[in-house]
Amino acid sequence: MWISKLVLDLRSKAARRDLASPYEMHRTLSKAVSQALAEGRERLLWRLEPTRGLEDPVVLVQTLTEPDWGVLEAGYARVYPPKPFHPVLHPGQVLRFRLKANPSKRARETGERVALKTQAEKFFWLERKLREGGFRLVEEDGRPLADIHQDTFLEVRHKDGHLLQVQAVLFEGVLEVVDPEMALKTLERGIGPGKVLGLGLLSLRP
Repeated sequence: MWISKLVLDLRSKAARRDLASPYEMHRTLSKAVSQALAEGRERLLWRLEPTRGLEDPVVLVQTLTEPDWGVLEAGYARVYPPKPFHPVLHPGQVLRFRLKANPSKRARETGERVALKTQAEKFFWLERKLREGGFRLVEEDGRPLADIHQDTFLEVRHKDGHLLQVQAVLFEGVLEVVDPEMALKTLERGIGPGKVLGLGLLSLRP
């Protein structure tokens, strides 16, 4: 895998357009790995990182193949060279994580995806997804060592013209590796729905 960091330049019309539309952002980022995507050997994940005050927007991108950021428009972003990412995981390894995701469920009546409302529901969703993905959410005194740092809705215009609202929750906390092979696959494919919208990228650090 490869990790890239893009610092967007707000003077760029294209950058402002992409910040206003997750679909456009995904389309722009996909150009850097277009051949691999066409051949079915790529899973592009990205996340607009939390920033403070007047800091420039930062986009973190994870790809399975080395991206070519030379395809971006001149002045679009300051690009840090992609770094190869080959995590070595082992059972019992404790790591910090960041995940912006769409905790949701299918409505029985309509089959449509609906946002989870309570914090308890969101943490239950997170625990289940991590467990299914080869991890375990670390607890202390019976409470998960995790917090919600952002809980917002993305406004996305569907192809048919309808405006959709998609919940985006930023989780940060501590997890433990249970099944390294499954955990690595989870890192590669991401967690939950909405990956085109910049959701699902699971980042780890010691």
